[in-house]
Amino acid sequence: MKTSTAKERFAYLMYNRPPAGRVKTKQMKTLKLEVGKTYRNRKGEEVKIVKNDGKGKFPYTGSDGGWYTERGRFLLYGEISSRDLIEEVEEIPSDPTRHTFAIADGVKTMTIEQVGNRIVVKMVPKEDEDPKPGGVMINTHGSVYIFKESDGDKHNFYAWLGESGRLSISGVCEPGRPATPEEAQPLFDALKKAGKRWNPETMQVEDVPESTRILEWVEGHLNDVYYSKQCIAKMIGYYLKYREGEK
Repeated sequence: MKTSTAKERFAYLMYNRPPAGRVKTKQMKTLKLEVGKTYRNRKGEEVKIVKNDGKGKFPYTGSDGGWYTERGRFLLYGEISSRDLIEEVEEIPSDPTRHTFAIADGVKTMTIEQVGNRIVVKMVPKEDEDPKPGGVMINTHGSVYIFKESDGDKHNFYAWLGESGRLSISGVCEPGRPATPEEAQPLFDALKKAGKRWNPETMQVEDVPESTRILEWVEGHLNDVYYSKQCIAKMIGYYLKYREGEK
């Protein structure tokens, strides 16, 4: 067996000794770098390999701008470098974007499909029973309506709001599914703006008396303190201007 000389042992120790003033790091694992993968160096920093030009002893380029050997060495000669890549970072797929939505009552089936770059959710109401009168529905045209009764393959309604914003009281439309509270709200807002309201007890669309509308508006714009007749009259004048602006 060949015995190493003192000079050879000294050279070996000098080559493998840790940097001065630095805690000795673990020996570098055997790696074979690949473009697109991410690795961790001795300092715990992550470096992604972005290019391999196949030239020289440092063909790999990292996202940190450093050059590396195929085994992840930052410096080919000399001391072990803290920038040596020692292990591969496991790629964990990021969670997809999630959206939460309400499922309307009476839905029998729900389908989710991708159409181009859109995700389309379809909710199909139960087919074995008609919606209850007074229920708020929405159809595929985006029209929201208060269901009255079925009329063949159509639905009669008490009130209807088209996607364009047109409001109709009583009529026939394409059938739809139960609407969520968020989908139903524009219909009630349109009724209020038109001076009307839905009464679920009498199952009627009623006209809101002008006195009630004035009272609701004044209560929302005045503090609960005493006001003179002149002040009230002035506020009513403001209300009338507000009503003109709504038309």
